[in-house]
Amino acid sequence: MKVKLAVVVNASEAMGRLASQAMPASTSFRIAKNLKVVQSELESYDETRKKLIEKHGKDGEISPDSKNWEKFIDEMNELLGTEIDLKIDKIKQSTLSKVEVSPADLLSVDFLIKE
Repeated sequence: MKVKLAVVVNASEAMGRLASQAMPASTSFRIAKNLKVVQSELESYDETRKKLIEKHGKDGEISPDSKNWEKFIDEMNELLGTEIDLKIDKIKQSTLSKVEVSPADLLSVDFLIKE
């Protein structure tokens, strides 16, 4: 499944909360497998983000006051707009019926769920 990197980055916290909920073993297994795939992408993203901070910032930091802030933001937006191919098994919505999850979290992880 192709998805923009920004979607995965924005879903990372919600996925962590979802993974900590009690659920049937088969659903838990699928979520754990998907989480491994997503974590791999997030690690690559974080490495690239750090390199961009080193490139445009000073002493490993960057802020809106930094000289190259606009260049940093442009490159970050390009990075977040990158389409990645996630090899995941979508989870049936019905298997999450007893899991307590906020609407905001559910919206964040929508790309992992099928009707």
